[in-house]
Amino acid sequence: MLLFLQYIVLYVMYLVSFIIVMSSEDWFLIWLGLEVNMMSFLILVYRRDSMSSIECCMKYFFIQGLGSALLIGFFYMNKYGGVGIINMILSFKIGAGPFFYWFPSMCSGLTWVSCYVLMVLQKMLPLFLISLSIHWILWLVLMMSLVLGVVGSFNQSNIKQLLAYSSIHHLGWIMIIMMSGSVNWMLYLVMYSFMLLGIILVLVENEVVDLHMMYKCKGSMWFSIGMLSLAGMPPLLGFFLKWMALSYLTDMMYYIAMLIVASVIMLYVYMRLMYDIIMMGGVKSSWIEVDESMFTYNYDIVSMVGLLLGVMMGIMLIM
Repeated sequence: MLLFLQYIVLYVMYLVSFIIVMSSEDWFLIWLGLEVNMMSFLILVYRRDSMSSIECCMKYFFIQGLGSALLIGFFYMNKYGGVGIINMILSFKIGAGPFFYWFPSMCSGLTWVSCYVLMVLQKMLPLFLISLSIHWILWLVLMMSLVLGVVGSFNQSNIKQLLAYSSIHHLGWIMIIMMSGSVNWMLYLVMYSFMLLGIILVLVENEVVDLHMMYKCKGSMWFSIGMLSLAGMPPLLGFFLKWMALSYLTDMMYYIAMLIVASVIMLYVYMRLMYDIIMMGGVKSSWIEVDESMFTYNYDIVSMVGLLLGVMMGIMLIM
């Protein structure tokens, strides 16, 4: 009972940290909210019986502590490129662009649920703060995120690291929408979290961490569809999200060409991975197999809703 109450308090603190950051106008309170968020996350993902979890918590504490120390030093700096430096520090805290190095290794040592929180929820507050004061240097961060996400995905067999590099790549697309001044970057993040949730559900159910284990995976067909959606394969949801991002760059053909090339390369990487999965054991549909696991049925529902969202979003963009 006591342990349950402790977790309730931690979840409440985690929620309160979001409220503090999003509702505060004072930079010190924003910094305080970020610190509460970090400490709540660390306690929630900490596992005493796992050395990798302990190592990841120490690494995350060091990275975020360094970022917070730099952030508090530049919060009140409004000259000499203060906004650009704050954007860079916040990018460092989420592993974007040139600061990606800690993010994949961090994900590989966490559980799937913790990975999902790190890839989605822990990015919300820094991205929200970046959107409030955008600097031109963010173009450098987003372009490096797109390129490094693609390059890092090559020859990856560890699925956690593969999804980590994919998350870095999608950060670039989110920042593209953000640079246009639109709030639709929030929509992109929500839809990305939905696609990622479908993939992680089947990986949690089958306890898969490596691509070579996919041959025994139930629901590998939906896993393949989810990965192709992340890559931007039409007519899946990921394709229309990238289409939406490109629609904000109608006057920047040079950037559009670079983004299309990066997206095609990422699609090639995922297509090659899907080919490897098929050759290793075939794609199994969870509809064909008789499985009483409610978890599997939930995954089918999430995946089908993702497909329907893709079609609906495509119709809305065309209209």
